[in-house]
Amino acid sequence: GMHFFNPVPAMKLVEVIPGAMTSDAVVDATADLAAKIGKEPVKAKESPGFIVNRILIPYMNEAAIAFQEGIAPAAEIDKAMKLGAGMPMGPLALADLVGIDVVLMVCEYFWAEFGDSK
Repeated sequence: GMHFFNPVPAMKLVEVIPGAMTSDAVVDATADLAAKIGKEPVKAKESPGFIVNRILIPYMNEAAIAFQEGIAPAAEIDKAMKLGAGMPMGPLALADLVGIDVVLMVCEYFWAEFGDSK
């Protein structure tokens, strides 16, 4: 499969995920197709969240927990991650852009898959 990121015209990455019986030739052809349409393919095994969302969703969730615990206001958390970690957008602003409902849905999916509140 091909996992594109929104907004598709602006985001270069496509995660290329083979199925259980997908041949290497099909995976390579899919990656080549992604490159031909101007995307940067990254191959990964089938797993919950693939690469980006498996790392990104817990990052946004941890930022929400830090906010909930009163560690810092939302704007300060976002500023810290932009300036200190070189992120183009803070995690809470990103969660708002993605949609808090979408982030929650993925968190619940990860909980069901991993049994971990991360």
